[in-house]
This record gives sequence, structure tokens and C-alpha cells, in this order.
Amino acid sequence: MVTVPTAVPPTRGRRAPRERRRRPPVTRGQWWLLALSGAVLLVLLFPVYWMIMTSLVPSRELLTSSPPLVPPLDTANVDAYGAVLESRPVGRWMWNSTLVTLGTAIISLVVSTLGGYSLSRFRTRAQQVMGFTLLFSRMLPGTLLIIPVFVIFASVGMINNLWSVILVNVAATVPFTTWLMKSFVDGVPFEIEEAAMIDGCGRLRALGQVVLPLLRPGLATTFTYACILAWGDFLFARTLMPNPNDWTITVGIASFIGEFSVDWGGLMAAGIMSMVPMLVLFFFLEPFLVKGMASGSVKG
Repeated sequence: MVTVPTAVPPTRGRRAPRERRRRPPVTRGQWWLLALSGAVLLVLLFPVYWMIMTSLVPSRELLTSSPPLVPPLDTANVDAYGAVLESRPVGRWMWNSTLVTLGTAIISLVVSTLGGYSLSRFRTRAQQVMGFTLLFSRMLPGTLLIIPVFVIFASVGMINNLWSVILVNVAATVPFTTWLMKSFVDGVPFEIEEAAMIDGCGRLRALGQVVLPLLRPGLATTFTYACILAWGDFLFARTLMPNPNDWTITVGIASFIGEFSVDWGGLMAAGIMSMVPMLVLFFFLEPFLVKGMASGSVKG
């Protein structure tokens, strides 16, 4: 007796199993490129590694003519961190840096978005003059501007005022971030915005409801760049904020370098603590930054 196989009726709602895609084999050139990337990564991360070791291991183990690459870990401790937190107002410095950084980034983001939109959408002589003015202002070094800036803020009583540091950092950041935002606005088709205006949206409403959602990678990139510049500023903060309690973290870190000696453990411990906020920022904005860099890489 021959058994005739019966067809299995398809089950409603059940998906067919996906065919497993095979990855192409890694070529020898890709292995070499991976090894080169790893070597470059090790070189870039070595200063961070040495900062961590210097903050944990006593200086006598490292300040020798031939310091060991891996210091004795049995002597490692966190005494330097405790001493820094007890002897210096690091929390106050971090809070001041946070206020300066957030204020600079938010104001720069608003100004750069409007400026980049104006440079991208309007082709008038005024926009061209504004664009070249921004480029020219970007070429001026901070050391050339610091004396006039100090005189201006001293005349209006804004020394030891965080707003003075915020405004100067905004002035230093906006020229570059405006051109950065212009490149992202150029990538948004004008037809989408035009269709929204035909449906009744005004220009500002079309900008807010149509263009801005498409600019999220650019906004994240601009915000991160402004944060990096403001967080790492030393010149403006040191000049405009002479009161130690009003210092930012970069100025406070410099105070560990004395005239005749350097507190290496405290210096590195404060440096490690100052890196944490930027690492947290990169952790949350990393997906948008990748999209922003990828969109910029495919533009013609």
C-alpha cells in the first residue's frame, strides 16, 4: 500500500521561516584594516589608561626614569579621589561647567539652526555677507579677542558672572555650527517644506513641524560640538572668572599645577571625573551622531 503524502495547508498568520543570510568571508585586507584600527585605538586610549593609573597608583611608583607599563596594582587605591573631593570644590566647578555648557549649547543650537536655515534657503547679498562674516570671525584666535572681551564685560559689571562665559563661548561656537547646520538644511528637500506651505503652514510653522524633525542628526551633532567646546574652554573662563568658587572644572584642574610642584594624583583624578559628563553625553547622542556623520558622507 502506497501512502500518498498530503499537502499541509498553510497556517493562517504563521510566517515562513526566514532564510539565514550568510555573511561574506572576511578578506585578508579587511583583517589588516581591523588590526590597524585596533593599533590606532590602543594609541588613542593609552593617555586615558595612564591617567587612570596615575590617579590610582601612588606617584612614587610612576615618577621614575623607567615607569612600568603595568604598575603594581596591589598599591592601587582611590585616596586621590577622596583628597580631591575634600580639599577642592570640585562639585561646584562641575556645576559651573554644566551651566556654562548647557547654556552655550542651547543658545548656539537655536542661533545656528536659524542662521543655517537662512543661509540655505535665502540667496541674497545679505546672506552672503553674513556667511563670510561668520567665516572671518572664526579665523580670529581667542587670545586676540580676550582683552577686548574682558574690557567690555568689566565695563558692564559682568566679571565673575557665568553669563559672560556663556556669551563668549556662544560667539566662538556659532560661526562653525551655523555652517554645519546649513549643510544639514541643504539635505532637506525644499519641496517638502513647499508642500507644507501650500497646505497652509507659515514658514516658521513649516520649519518647526517639517524641517526640524528631519534635522535631528544635525541638531545632535551641533549640540555635541557646542558642548565639547564649552566644556573644554579654559581661556575665557580663566580670564572672566577670577573667583575660585566660580571656576569651571578646566580652570580648577589647572590649579593642581603649582609653581614648584604638581599634584599628579589629584590632577589625574580631577581629569577623570571631568570626562564623565562628556562620556554620558556621547552615550545618549551616539545614534544621532552616527546618522549625522553617515548623512554627511553621502552628500555630493
